Amino acid sequence: MQVRDWVQDYFGESANSLLDEGVYSDEDLRRDKIKLRKQRNRIEEEMNQYSSEYKELLQKGAQANELKRETYAKKAQIAKKKYKLKKKQYQKNSVILGTVVSVEGARELQDMHDGDSTEIESLISERDIDVESVQEDMMNQMVEFDLDMELMQEVQDGLDIDIMTSDIGTEDSEEMEMMEEMAAGKITEEEIEVEETVETGSVEDVTLEDDLEEIDIEDEEIEI
Repeated sequence: MQVRDWVQDYFGESANSLLDEGVYSDEDLRRDKIKLRKQRNRIEEEMNQYSSEYKELLQKGAQANELKRETYAKKAQIAKKKYKLKKKQYQKNSVILGTVVSVEGARELQDMHDGDSTEIESLISERDIDVESVQEDMMNQMVEFDLDMELMQEVQDGLDIDIMTSDIGTEDSEEMEMMEEMAAGKITEEEIEVEETVETGSVEDVTLEDDLEEIDIEDEEIEI
């Protein structure tokens, strides 16, 4: 994923400079977040539309004679290409929105330190900084906007910050394992208690607007 290039193209600034309010103001951040949310909803609707259209065309083609089937196949291919274009727009929106969420979280940490430090790594290690509340807020937004951890880590690498610590990714893999066991019928919902999955540590441990013409059609197929 071209994270740094997409961030540079959208903001007109390098990723790590966005933490500076003189470069990217809080007002611009709020405005971008609203615009990106609306754009994301629109793209999702269009993806669903093309996905439904694709499936419907395949269904109609399956019931048609051989001559008409070829016509339906071409129409389905067009719907598929449109879906792929929107999918790339959605990926780019995810990167930019993830950047906005990350910058917002970094600034919240800075505000806890009276805004006199730009060294996020050093802020995270300070005892009087409530890193966990910032992480929780960011996780809630990741769920709201359907942003995955791998993308957020890549975005934060571009920003040269690491607010979402690596242990969150480890917990995600444990959740995946439990879901697979539930799907296989090895465990039931009643057998799962969140308390049993939480390790108790020490007290100190207690963390876009793109035109279709500007987007290249990728060669790989996308299942829809």
